[in-house]
Amino acid sequence: MKILACLDISSQAQPVLEKSLQIALCQKNAEVIFYSLAEDLIDYGADGVPPELSVQIKERSRANLDSAAREAENKGVPARTVMESGSSPADAILTFAEKEAVDLIVVGSKAKTGLDRFLIGSVASKVVAHSKCSVLVLR
Repeated sequence: MKILACLDISSQAQPVLEKSLQIALCQKNAEVIFYSLAEDLIDYGADGVPPELSVQIKERSRANLDSAAREAENKGVPARTVMESGSSPADAILTFAEKEAVDLIVVGSKAKTGLDRFLIGSVASKVVAHSKCSVLVLR
């Protein structure tokens, strides 16, 4: 079983990490791919965003991935990390999942409602709606 664990730099990353490893430990020959998309703020037209912010986001994303890989290794779970850059997390997750032929996507939900969700959408909702494999959404 190939599990895609989608890690961001929010508080949802740790539950996604823990659940992905828990599932992998229950499966024979499971592999976890820890995936992070360091969002390019410039793609949003954020001209006034200092370049240091993008660097900080990438550094935090890389640190999260490295920490996840160490935790997987400590538990004896085969894992690898992938970090990409882009402006649409849902599209990037879906494209990567299809390319890698994953069996399960594990993603967190920030439980946005109302106007926030309408204006910026929900990564988890888009992944669930368009994924060709099973998706586990953690709250």
